[in-house]
Amino acid sequence: MRLVVWGLGHHAIDKILPAVSAADGLELYGVCSRNPMSVANCSRAWKCRGWTEPESMLRDPQVEIVYVATPIGLHVEHGKAALAAGRHLWCEKALTSRLVDTLALLEQSRGSGLSVCEAHMYLHHPQFLRLSKYLSDGRLGRILSVWCGFGIPPLANPGFRSDPRLGGGALLDVGCYPISAIQALFPNDAQIVKYSSVASRDGALVDTDGYCVLELSNGAVATLEWKINSAYRNEIDIWGEEASLSTDKLFSKPAEYIPMFRFRNAQGGETVEYAEAADHFVLMLEAFRRSIADARAMESERRAIQRRAEVLDRIWSISSARTVQGV
Repeated sequence: MRLVVWGLGHHAIDKILPAVSAADGLELYGVCSRNPMSVANCSRAWKCRGWTEPESMLRDPQVEIVYVATPIGLHVEHGKAALAAGRHLWCEKALTSRLVDTLALLEQSRGSGLSVCEAHMYLHHPQFLRLSKYLSDGRLGRILSVWCGFGIPPLANPGFRSDPRLGGGALLDVGCYPISAIQALFPNDAQIVKYSSVASRDGALVDTDGYCVLELSNGAVATLEWKINSAYRNEIDIWGEEASLSTDKLFSKPAEYIPMFRFRNAQGGETVEYAEAADHFVLMLEAFRRSIADARAMESERRAIQRRAEVLDRIWSISSARTVQGV
């Protein structure tokens, strides 16, 4: 199927364009951006079409899928336009910055029979699939608690991430990862946000960090943390009655990375197991492509997106927002 990438930031150029080109069942048909130099460079490098006007791109009858990689604050406008033009909508996370907008896009896609997919690539990596199997197999016994965190250092060019008008901020940028992980690991358990706190530090116009406590209907408690402008962390730790395990680089990793799981049994004895290396962007795109032929899979993705958006909305609504000055 012919796909166009709309938005040509560093992430799209470095990760998404190569993955589309490598994925089975997809053709990188074109790129679209308001930056004519980026369009010229990418269309030449990938031997594909290029547009600086989205309206022209969406009128091309050859376009079947639009992958939206523009700033989060523009996703709802761009997503509605893609769906209205009869194109499948695949979108960088978060799908939108507001629950009401997410629900509107989901309903629009449902009514038109088009797929809408949110790009949590790590969910398709062998590391996450192995982690899910450890839990479903009962290897850890009854789960008591989970800690999961994602933090990234200051970016040389944060771009839209520092602009509240464009959907910037830590919760939408990195906080959505731990939230999506808990929901995917415990798909049959309701999650109640018992506490949340969102902070903005050192004069930042957007939130820079936060944490929340989720109570799962199975009795487990999950503590999630997210930060920007911090030392890098990217890991999960799960504590069960019979064993515990931890693994790092859960959310972001190079294609050659071999994931490691560290187990402790009930007596504290340690063992290590490994998963395979893989390019999770390619695996994600191939899964999205398969879902187009499966109405149940499309609806499952819509429901997963809605659940994530509902928890994000709840975190915002009950958080004790703080402004923290530097020392």
